[in-house]
Amino acid sequence: MTEFDAARRGALMEELLGIVTGKPARLLPFAEVKEELRLRRFVDRGIEEVPLGRIVGTVGREHDFTRAFLPRHESLRERWGQVTALAEGPKGFPPVELYRVGGVYFVVDGHHRVSVARRMGLERIEGRVREFQAPVPLAPDTSIEEVMLMGGLADFLEATGLKLESDRPDEFRATELGAYERLLDHVTTHKYYLGIERNRPVECGEAAVSWRENVFRPMIEAIRKSGILAEFPKRTETDLYLFTMDHLHYLREQYGRGVTEEDAVQGVRAAKPAKASPKRRAAPSAKKGTGTPARRRKT
Repeated sequence: MTEFDAARRGALMEELLGIVTGKPARLLPFAEVKEELRLRRFVDRGIEEVPLGRIVGTVGREHDFTRAFLPRHESLRERWGQVTALAEGPKGFPPVELYRVGGVYFVVDGHHRVSVARRMGLERIEGRVREFQAPVPLAPDTSIEEVMLMGGLADFLEATGLKLESDRPDEFRATELGAYERLLDHVTTHKYYLGIERNRPVECGEAAVSWRENVFRPMIEAIRKSGILAEFPKRTETDLYLFTMDHLHYLREQYGRGVTEEDAVQGVRAAKPAKASPKRRAAPSAKKGTGTPARRRKT
């Protein structure tokens, strides 16, 4: 079996394992990432030594290679062999052309070189890098579905003026596209009541900072202390925030402003049926009351 044949077999295995494990086997397409994240500005970083494991995307060749840059088609054999011979020769091959977005790289030119280098077991490759300024982080195992969610997050951050802090890179991360519209509704409603409280117009940026510090983070802290997130696999703190805030508003409608974030979290836990999901409504249980499902209200 030739090296190319072994690489082709590896591509098939990677795709089959991706179906079983959910690990992305598809290269990230730069065009979709650029559109979703509204990428506009870039900085030319010149020639760098780039970790091969962080090259997980492509400009226009997502159908030719897997996420591990294994060749998917027989038509790639001849060029792949030529590049292999070049890599094993005295001169090696020239730098590849790359875009960087967050912590990952996209191949502009040099797909076969990246593929052969990975097959040879190399850890780094020389590349000319142009870095796009991304509003949210990307990781080597990010899927295109997650990029779409990040697009929603980027829109939310742009609308509110909030920025992700270096020690909280996953703040506001959610698992459903509609989550960011709901978060923006929360900020908008908080802005309205904040203006009444302060008896003056409130800018969106000021309201967003106040919402994060006085609404969002206190609820997140209550969720963390309770350990309830472990009962909702594959969900995030932001998912639980939205779910629990619905329950908190119901309880406060019924029993007054004395109901705390902790009361709401415990009410969700007590009402959670087997295999519960944040998509389902929790019945009130923090205090005596009816079992009528809560009516959704915006924060």
